[in-house]
Amino acid sequence: MTAVTAGHTILAPNTELAAALFEAVERAHRDAGRDVWPTPRVRDIGSWLREKHVGRQLSDAVLPRVLGDIEERELWRAVIDSSDTGRDLAEPTGAARAARRAHRAIHEYGIPLRVIAEHASATEESRAFLDWNGQFTERCRHLDCISADELLDLTPPPAEPVTWIESPVWRPMARQWLQRHGRTLPPPASRAPRTACRLRSASPAAELAAMADWALANLRSSEKFRAWICVPDLNLRRAEVVDAFDAALAPRRFTLLPETSGNAPYAVAGGTPLAEFAPVRAALETLAASLGPVPFERFSALLRAPEQHASAAEAGAAALLDVQLRRQGPSEADLAGWLALADRIAAAHGLGLAALQRLSGALAALENMRGTHPISRWVPAWIAALELGPWAQRHRWSSAEYQAAERFRELLGQLATADAFFGTHSRGSAQSILRRAAHDTAFQAQTGVPPIWVSGQLIDPWLNYDGLWVGGCNDQRWPPQVMPIPLLPVRLQRDFGVIAAAPESQLQFALDLQKRWAACGRECVFSFADPGDGRSAAPSPLLPEAGAAASPALPRPHWRALLETQPTLERLTDEVAPAFAAGERTRGVSTLRAQSRCAFRGFAETRLRCDRLERPLPGFNERERGELIHHALEHVWSVLRDSSTLLSMSADAQAQLLDDGVMRALAKQCRVRDPGPRWRQRERERMGNVLRKWLDVERRRQPFAVEQLELASQAARHGGLEFTVRIDRVDRLSDGSRVLIDYKTGLAAVDWRGERPDNPQLPIYALLHSDALVAVAYGRVNAAECSFIAEAERPALFKPNGRKSPLEGMPTLAALIDVWSQRIENLAADFAAGRAAVAPTVHACKSCRLHGLCRVPAALEDAADSHD
Repeated sequence: MTAVTAGHTILAPNTELAAALFEAVERAHRDAGRDVWPTPRVRDIGSWLREKHVGRQLSDAVLPRVLGDIEERELWRAVIDSSDTGRDLAEPTGAARAARRAHRAIHEYGIPLRVIAEHASATEESRAFLDWNGQFTERCRHLDCISADELLDLTPPPAEPVTWIESPVWRPMARQWLQRHGRTLPPPASRAPRTACRLRSASPAAELAAMADWALANLRSSEKFRAWICVPDLNLRRAEVVDAFDAALAPRRFTLLPETSGNAPYAVAGGTPLAEFAPVRAALETLAASLGPVPFERFSALLRAPEQHASAAEAGAAALLDVQLRRQGPSEADLAGWLALADRIAAAHGLGLAALQRLSGALAALENMRGTHPISRWVPAWIAALELGPWAQRHRWSSAEYQAAERFRELLGQLATADAFFGTHSRGSAQSILRRAAHDTAFQAQTGVPPIWVSGQLIDPWLNYDGLWVGGCNDQRWPPQVMPIPLLPVRLQRDFGVIAAAPESQLQFALDLQKRWAACGRECVFSFADPGDGRSAAPSPLLPEAGAAASPALPRPHWRALLETQPTLERLTDEVAPAFAAGERTRGVSTLRAQSRCAFRGFAETRLRCDRLERPLPGFNERERGELIHHALEHVWSVLRDSSTLLSMSADAQAQLLDDGVMRALAKQCRVRDPGPRWRQRERERMGNVLRKWLDVERRRQPFAVEQLELASQAARHGGLEFTVRIDRVDRLSDGSRVLIDYKTGLAAVDWRGERPDNPQLPIYALLHSDALVAVAYGRVNAAECSFIAEAERPALFKPNGRKSPLEGMPTLAALIDVWSQRIENLAADFAAGRAAVAPTVHACKSCRLHGLCRVPAALEDAADSHD
């Protein structure tokens, strides 16, 4: 406070410590009762050096410009992509990150390039780095710019007084510069008694739960409690950390919308990629969709994105439109095509959807510019498109979303000021740069520095805290493992004092940090966790022996623990739905098929309308291919009418008939959904081959005539309910008996037998046309095999060497039909009465998609697997 009051600039080694210092100074002013005070000059050294350089440029125009983070990343990427070595790399982006880190290290540790060159003969990686570094330097010279790593060497002694906090995080060159030009500020002393302990948890999740419980307990005991918590692998477990701390410190976030839950008393340092925030994600997805073909899945996500809708009703309309697009839309199209199709379908179904107009406006704003332009020309077009499209509902954003969108605007502004660096680009390449920049830029919404600060950095927090917790302190990770900087010789790194390059320096670093931690926190906890796979972890030998304990905490979210401790409740399994009402409708054979396989499935699919969403595929899907075959065969047999005409037909006449049938079927189907001329032609050829094989099977049958073909929908009454059915074909044999046929274009098997048949379709059809019926059959019509699968009381009905079916032990098909009648009546009566027990047949669960709704026990699924 003395240094701040005297007008000194306080320098910290990174933004995290600078933010903590700034907040501590602000809090001290408030605690002193002041209402107004000068803004503290607390900076991290990187931003301070940039600020000084920009100030000098105002008076010295020949100074080179400092590359921004985005520019530097793109420049390293361009260097590696264009180099001979980079062309052979599988991951050039990772190589660019490694090269940038090595470049920073040589400036931070003062490693001369000539020394690297002397060691480079031993390692191929070092030779590659020297080549890349030379190209990077040459390009910087050509662009008249420098990297931020070089600022320290070019910064003269500061005119204002500078004070820097003493920390082991400082790199050697920065420490030497500060020692020459500034005053050291040691950590504040504290007279409070210190306690230290170590804690063992049963799993990594339990360790996070223990941290959150500890923070909650201390906050409840003291409103002024402040703590610093270190989770070394925070970058890999950020979502788990947030869930654990939310469960303890902000449980309302599990039940309320973020904008109504208030600020949590903790914050997680480091930030997440800017592209992961909703407004930015929606912006990038909209821009990406405007280029080239868009798969259905991407357009569906864009259409249903919450950012696109002004109300729940509009979001519901988008979901209904999505269902129709799944049935009628192609597998991919450009955005204009999707919007036109969606607009037609929405109008046909009376779905008012303003999101379609917003997306159309965004696309129009982007299409106004074509060709190649500087990024500064693309940025206004992008902003106009976003304002018309995904950002039109920004009044509904939360504070964090608004801040993320503003940071994205700043990012666009940075790109717009770098035309000299980026040059001209097409819209596609310019958006690629924007997308990479958004993914590489970390962002954290500003909510102030809360009482609990969670960090992923192994640093000295410098300030005094009421509590300090460091996790992951097992014998494998503390001291930290040796992790040399890639692309630089390891021996050279050790010679120049790179801490992570040698076990000895890592040990000394750990000892120094642990001593500083113990001095910073009144209560200091060191924790470690068992891996959770049955093995035990051992504590680091550096940890204090006193106060060792095991954590009683359970993994969070906390509602899991509450669920385990809930009182015993009376269980009631309700397996009976209300009786079928007069206004309800069945789904024909599908209802009884589902009821037979599992009563709950019959109830859910028919009465709850739990349909499986379709997914548009390239070409025609299985359902559409089945309908095409049905339509084509309907035309073929409407012309042929009997087997004698088929046997007398010439090959050319048959080919013409089949082609006519195929073309009629395609025309009819494509009025609903047209996948395009390429797929129509492929399907035309496929269907021609399949139908030709099928007619060869029909020729081997006993003489017949087609009596009824694709009958109009008929009503079958069972159990007091009406089921609408449509029979494909009924043939009349020479003696007046009849055969009933249903086409199957997929898998087909004898699935109509037993008390609970997998598919009672043929028995239901037989009950409608039982007069003189001697056989029911599936006509399997597909490219793999064409054949009849039948229940027939006469041998050789479908093949010369055929045999009589078992008929389930009945003497005639008529007797079997009587058995079928009772089965169907029982199934229909159960459905009408509302019986909905979860009782699947052996293989029913394999074709069901309702597991999340019925909660079928794992034992039933295992039993089904054992019968395979």
